[in-house]
Amino acid sequence: MKKLVIALAAMILFASALLGVAAWIPTPSATLLSTMSAEVRSAAPYADGLLLAAGEAGLYRIDAEGTVAPVYKITGQHVIDVAVGAGAVYVLAFSPSNHRTVLQVVDPARGAVTRSISLGGSVVDMAGVLADGRIVIVEGGQVRFMDPETDRTLQRVAVSGGMLSSGHLDGERLYASRGYAGGLAVIDTRTATLLEVIEVTDWLAGAVVAGRRAYVTTSLEGPGVIDLDTQEYHRVDVIHFFARPGGDAYALVGNAIYRLDEYGRPVRRTKLPGELRDAVKAAGHAKILDASGTQIFVACGPKVFSLVPAWSSRAPDELPRN
Repeated sequence: MKKLVIALAAMILFASALLGVAAWIPTPSATLLSTMSAEVRSAAPYADGLLLAAGEAGLYRIDAEGTVAPVYKITGQHVIDVAVGAGAVYVLAFSPSNHRTVLQVVDPARGAVTRSISLGGSVVDMAGVLADGRIVIVEGGQVRFMDPETDRTLQRVAVSGGMLSSGHLDGERLYASRGYAGGLAVIDTRTATLLEVIEVTDWLAGAVVAGRRAYVTTSLEGPGVIDLDTQEYHRVDVIHFFARPGGDAYALVGNAIYRLDEYGRPVRRTKLPGELRDAVKAAGHAKILDASGTQIFVACGPKVFSLVPAWSSRAPDELPRN
C-alpha cells in the first residue's frame, strides 16, 4: 500500500510538472483590428504603425496601439499603393472613370493631399522611394525615376519583351516583374541601368527579394521561387510572400507562417490561431502586410489582423512544391 501511495504521488508530481511546462509554452494570438469597406492593397511602415492603401476606401493608418483610422479619401479615386521615404508619404491613386493615375504627396497628420502629379494611364506600381529622394514608378515597358519636387522624370529604363506589372526595391537593386511573356528584370538604381532579365515561363504579377531568392506571384500558376545565383525557378504551394528590403522573408501557407533563411528554407514556424486561420481560408486573397519577429499584420480581403507569433523551430526542410 505504501508503494502504491508513493507511485501515485510521483505520478501527480510528474503531471503537475508537465502542466507547468505547458503553461510556459507560448501560443500565437491574433486580433481582428478592422473590417474595411474595401480590400487592402498594400502597406508601408509609418511612425510606430502602418499606412494602408485600401482601394476605394482611401488611405488608412494603424497606430502603435492597433487602432485603425482613416487618413483621407477622395471620391472617385482608388488608393492602390503607398510608400514612405525621404521624409515624405507618397500615394499612388487610380481614377476608374478616366483611367488616369496620379502620384499624391500626403500629410497624414492633416489628412490632406499637399501635391498631386499626373502620371498618365499606363502606370501599374510605385516600387518605392530611394535614399536620394527619387521615386521609382513602374509602367508598361519601362521604369521611371522621378524627382517629386519638380515632377520631372530623371531617368527611364526600358524593359523589352513584355509588359511590367510591379517592382520591388532591395538595396541598390530594383526587381521589376514582367507580366506578359514572363521574366524578372534586375535594375541598378544608382545608375538606372538594366543589368539582366531572368527568364521564366510564368507571367509574373509581383516579386519580393530576400537573401539569394526572389519570391514571385504569377498571373496564372501561383507563387514560385527564383534562385538568383542559378536562375532556376520552381513553383510552390504558398498563399503569399512578404519581405522588407534587407530583411527576412516570410511565407503564408494555409495554417501557418514560415520565416525563411537567405536560401528560401523555412527556419521558424508559427501557427495561425483559429479566427485568423479561418479568415485566411475564406478570403479570396490573403496577404502579409508587414512582419517582424514580434508582430505580423495580415489582410484577409477587407479584414486586417494583428498576429503575435509564437515561433517554433519545427519547420519543414523546404517550402511545399506545387
